[in-house]
Amino acid sequence: MERREVCAWLVVVERDVKAIRNNLYGPDPEPHMAAYHCQQAVEKLAKTLLVAAGTMPPKSHDIDSLVVRLPTGHPMALRIAALAHLTTFIRAPRYPGAGIFDDPLPDLPVSEVAGWLAEIETLRTDIVRFLGMP
Repeated sequence: MERREVCAWLVVVERDVKAIRNNLYGPDPEPHMAAYHCQQAVEKLAKTLLVAAGTMPPKSHDIDSLVVRLPTGHPMALRIAALAHLTTFIRAPRYPGAGIFDDPLPDLPVSEVAGWLAEIETLRTDIVRFLGMP
C-alpha cells in the first residue's frame, strides 16, 4: 500500500462529504446534488480500498464494478456494495433524461440523503481504522 496515494484518495472523499453537507444544510439545500456527492464519496472510498490493496482503480463510476475488483472476502466489500444503489445518482441529478419527454426526478427528502451521509461517514471512519491511517 502506498500510504501517500491512499491519503490523497481520502482527501478527495472529504471534499465530497463537505459538498454533501453543504447541499443538505446550506442556505439553499439541493438534495439531488447531495446524492450525487454521496455516490462520489462511496466510489472514492472503494477506489481507496483498491489502491490500498495494490490495484489501480479503473475509471468507472459503477460502485458494483469497483466492489468486484476488491480482493475476495475483503472485509469492507459488503459495506460498499450496500451503497451501490447510489450509482444512479452519477448522472440523474446533473443531466436531463435521455429524451425531452422523460419524467423529472422525483423529490428526494433531505432526511433520506442525510441517512446516506451518516452511513458514508461511519464507513469512512471504519475504512480509515481498517487501513491503520491516522
